[in-house]
This record gives sequence, C-alpha cells and structure tokens, in this order.
Amino acid sequence: MIELVQHPSSLNKILRFDREGIQLLVVRKGEELGKDFLVGIDGVLVHSTSTFDAIETLRIIRTNLNKKQALMPVLISPEVPGSSGIVHLFDGLFSEIQESAMVQKIKKIKSRLNELSFEIHELDFNQSVIRSLLQFMYSRECTLSPTRSRHSSLGFSFPYLNSVFKQEEGIRIIDVLSKAVKESYLDKKTNDYVHNCKKCSAGYLTYRECCPKCSSSDLKTDDLIHHFVCAHIAPEFDYRKEDSLECPKCDKELRHIGIDYDKPSAMHTCNDCNHQFQNAEIKALCIDCGYDNELSQLGTVEICDYKLTPAGEQIARHGMHVHVKEPVQEKTKVVTEQIFELFRQKESERSSQEERKSWEGSIRIDLELIGQFHPDQQEIIQSEICSIISTYLNKADLLSSPSSNFYRFLVYDYEKKQVLQLEELLKNNITKLLSDGIEGSDNCIDLLISPVH
Repeated sequence: MIELVQHPSSLNKILRFDREGIQLLVVRKGEELGKDFLVGIDGVLVHSTSTFDAIETLRIIRTNLNKKQALMPVLISPEVPGSSGIVHLFDGLFSEIQESAMVQKIKKIKSRLNELSFEIHELDFNQSVIRSLLQFMYSRECTLSPTRSRHSSLGFSFPYLNSVFKQEEGIRIIDVLSKAVKESYLDKKTNDYVHNCKKCSAGYLTYRECCPKCSSSDLKTDDLIHHFVCAHIAPEFDYRKEDSLECPKCDKELRHIGIDYDKPSAMHTCNDCNHQFQNAEIKALCIDCGYDNELSQLGTVEICDYKLTPAGEQIARHGMHVHVKEPVQEKTKVVTEQIFELFRQKESERSSQEERKSWEGSIRIDLELIGQFHPDQQEIIQSEICSIISTYLNKADLLSSPSSNFYRFLVYDYEKKQVLQLEELLKNNITKLLSDGIEGSDNCIDLLISPVH
C-alpha cells in the first residue's frame, strides 16, 4: 500500500510504501531540495511540469556533495512531459501497477550502495566523476549504453554522465569515458560513430551543397542534355522551347530520352554570384554554433557501450587512491611570484655593478580569450604554456605563472640575438597552442622582453 504524507520540514510530499518501509521524496523542481531533505529518504520521484525541470532536478541530485545521496535511486513520473525521451537517464518510470518490482529495485540499489566506500580522496574533477560513474554502474549492475537523444550536443546521451555534465558538454563525456577505458576501469564495444563540429564539437550538423566560389547554398540545378545527333551538350533550359525540347545547335526536336538524347550529368547555377559548375562543394553547417565545416575538418567520435572491468569494480567498492605526482614546478621550473621577485631584485643589483646581460620577460594572454576555455582546460593550458616556456630556458633561468593568462621569466647572460630568437619561438609556439583550441587567437598575446634594470 502506498501512502502520501507531508515531508516534516518542507512542502514536499513523501510516498511511503508501508509494507516495505521505503520512502520516496516527490520533487517538482531541484530548487525545492534543501540541505538535509534527502536524509532518511530511500529515493526520489521527479514529478516536474517540464522536461527541462526534470533534467535539472536530476542534475542537482547527481551532483550532490554527499556521494551516497547523489547516487540514490531516482524515478520519473510518467506525467512529466516528454518523460519517455529521458527515462533512460533515470532509474525507471514510476508505476503503482508495478509497485512490488519497483520497490525491490530500489532496495537492491540501496543494498549495493551500502557495499561501497565513499571515503573522500584528493581527486581531480575527472577522477571524481569516473569513480562516481563506476559506483553508479556497480550499484545498478548495468552496462553503460548510449541512447539517441536531442538533449545531448552529440546526439547520444549516457545514464549518470548526462546528469552531471551540461547538454553542450557531450565531448567531455566521451573524454571521461576514454580515460576510464585507458585506465582499464571499463571495457568498450563500438556502437556507432558521430561526426562533430571542428569549432564546438557538437554533432548536430546539416549537410548542404554549396557554390565552390562564394559558398552560398542558394543553387539552381538543371540537367545537362547530350544530343546524340550533333553531340551538343548544354543545360536543359537551353533546349527548352515551350513544352518541347529543341537543340539550340542543329534545331532538331528531341523526342525520346535514350534514343535522341540522354542526361549524363547536372549543372548548378549559384543564385548569388551566377557561377556555373558541375560539382558542388559539400559543407556541414553546425546547428549549435553556426560554423560551416569543410568535410575534411569534421571530427569523428566513437560511440560505445561500456562494461565494468574487475579493476573498475574494485575502484567502485573501495575508492580511488591516486599516487602523488611530481610537483609541476620541478618539471617546468615554475617558482612562486615572491621567489621570482626576490631573484629579479638580486639580479638587478648585480647587473648594475657587473654589467651583466640579463633579461626579464612577461607574457600576457587576452583575458577574454582565456575565459572562453573551461576552468579545467585553463589549468591544462597554463601547464602547457609553462612547459613551452621552460623548453627554451636554461637550467638557471626562472619562470613564474601567477595566473593562466600571465607568465614571467628571468634569463641570464643572453645576447640580444638570442633574446629576439627566444621572443619569436615563444610567441609562435604559444599562438599555435591556443589556435588549436579556439579561433581568433593570433593577436591576443602580449610578449615583452627587456633588460633587467
């Protein structure tokens, strides 16, 4: 028997299954979830008035800092608009008719969750997501399979992951799954392939025939007609005379295709620039960002089914312990701003006394450009730029990076020619690094090298 009761500390309702002792919190919007609303609750029933609210409610639950609560069973009401299109993201569709099976599923997920360790370790974002994904798969005893979905930028969505990442972050989901496969936590089996946009990585593309001269898709197409008798070849509109076809070269009427003439090809005419051509250029327009991709520019994303490995099951049950890596400073010669400033002042004093040829450099990258990258990517970019700079520094030289868009370096005993060469190498390599990630980054680097005074 199901009983509907009031939540003791909110306006939310609780579905209570008396015989089983199971309690489901009924939620319409994620904002209704207070800090301690999930304490003592066995699961959540999402009863939103829109598909968007249902997905956002699930996202709020799955990103809960309490990982055990984040992985609790979440059902969706069949009364949610479009529930059939997003039910794969949930643990099932709520049904009073199948009460017994539904309750048993909730109890089984709870039991499997109780086997897991939720001890907090020092993990980065991707590692944390992978661990929670493995725990989700273990508690549901499921294979992670993609489902065609309009709610993902790639056109496919995965349970749990599409509840943690935003709609436009489909490619990040694939990156996380690839990392889990590389670490041998998951085995994969190819399901499909998707072409995606070069600029934003989205998979919603429309393929169009375009003019090779001006790239317009406003084309008029006519069949080419080959007249057998005189061998004249021209577009059909040249042959058209009222309701019949007449050769403009020999004035003979064309009656029967295959006997008097054939149509070997077609001729396109651009309505924008009037250019005529036989072979149109095929382009893929990204629906998300509007970038017009050459077919050769498109990326290819492998869409797979994923299964837990014994190693992945071990991580799910006992947690992920990460080995301490070497500090970045040792590899890239990065020092704190305070240490850098101390050495710069000392070198300034020595330079004035000994006429040493030491130089200090600074690199500023346009803050608006850096802001277009995800914070995780900004950290990677900062590390890569430090690596690039340190490649061209000597062992005694110093490097500091107070932020992802600002870098300082100190070089000793360089000639003017070496400084100019260093300046060119750094600017070219950093520009190339940034241009691989985003367009319009050619003129947003301010690099200055001057003698230490």
